[in-house]
Amino acid sequence: MKVVDTDGKRVDAPPFKRVYAGVGVPADSGEMHSVQIGVNGKVYTTGNNNKGQLCLGDLENRDYFHEVPRISNVVAAAVGLEFTLILLENGDVYGCGTNEVGQIGQGQDTVISQKPMQVEKLSNIDEISTGLSFAIFLDKDKSRVWGTGSNLYWQQCAGTSGIPFQSVREINIDDGGDIIHIETSRESSYFLFDDGKARSCGRNDEGQLGNGDFINSESQNKPIVDVDVEEDIIRIGSGPSSQSVFFITAEDVWAAGLNDRHQLGIDEIGSRDMPVQVEFQCEVSINYVSSSGTHTVADGFYIDDCNL
Repeated sequence: MKVVDTDGKRVDAPPFKRVYAGVGVPADSGEMHSVQIGVNGKVYTTGNNNKGQLCLGDLENRDYFHEVPRISNVVAAAVGLEFTLILLENGDVYGCGTNEVGQIGQGQDTVISQKPMQVEKLSNIDEISTGLSFAIFLDKDKSRVWGTGSNLYWQQCAGTSGIPFQSVREINIDDGGDIIHIETSRESSYFLFDDGKARSCGRNDEGQLGNGDFINSESQNKPIVDVDVEEDIIRIGSGPSSQSVFFITAEDVWAAGLNDRHQLGIDEIGSRDMPVQVEFQCEVSINYVSSSGTHTVADGFYIDDCNL
């Protein structure tokens, strides 16, 4: 595989350690973009670039992965609809692409950015996660979470009558425990605490908050709800175009939300507002789950040979 370096030369690609796919549009439309992080700490982008979401300083689409200039020591990225966020090893966050509703936290005066811009007010960030048009950020040491972008369904756990956050603001989650992991789906947010419990907020029309009803946060008296999983959760999986969510425990995976195409990994069709156990061919250990609006992928291994 070849990539294009900052001098415009096609060179051998480095080994990649993380890959992030585009969201929000049909997969065959040609309007998506993707991001890869190399083991060299550099970030590479390709695909649609109508809002500058490739961070390459222009609006030209790309057919090959191009190295993003002047960005190094990258440890993670997140891809939303027409925007990209990049997390550096030192905890700084950069964004490019659309900022029409504050997706990259640059305030009302910036509509789009063709180059990576540092997101102000953020430092020492450990995790970033994007929904369709919003993002949240976690500082594990201080157990503090920030958000920016759309808040149409109260997916940032606060009521604003649908008004987005154009710049970063802290999300106040009054729980008393330490937040150790964050995840987002299309228009919902999830927070995992050090006691193995999770809470959620945002859109819930398919039961994706996992709390036993289909009521969106903006219609609740209490915008943040408890996820109904009795086992200790160790990780949460979803995706920025997904309306499904997965709660990984030491022995099982539980799922809630949209299930019109068996996205939840169960025999029956139909959305679930209470987390249900995902069915696997045999006993497995799952590390990560990623889902889109139509399908789901799990990373893990079989505990036995499963007669395969």
